[in-house]
Amino acid sequence: MTQDKKNKFRINILGESHTVTTDQPQGYIHELSDTINRIGSDIKNAYPYIPKRRLNALTLINLADLKHKAEQEKDKVIRERDRLAQEKEELEDELNRLRQDNDELMELLQEVE
Repeated sequence: MTQDKKNKFRINILGESHTVTTDQPQGYIHELSDTINRIGSDIKNAYPYIPKRRLNALTLINLADLKHKAEQEKDKVIRERDRLAQEKEELEDELNRLRQDNDELMELLQEVE
């Protein structure tokens, strides 16, 4: 049985060093830690004397908020995609009906001529 190769990375999150073991690329893990640090820094800049536990909690709340909003946006896009697919199907049906009507009218015109 083959195990996926795991990589260990040292990252800094909100001033603390952490080791991450993952099968994800190092660049991706650093992007995640950069996002966490950016949000934490924004909070720290707004509240310079905030206790570390509160900073961590507010950072997590902000990350959860971003995730929730992204999921809502994804759901909205999926609903819009489904609506557009339904509308496309209806328009294709109408186009086929109009083509059929056109063919019938062309036959009638040829009979009249």
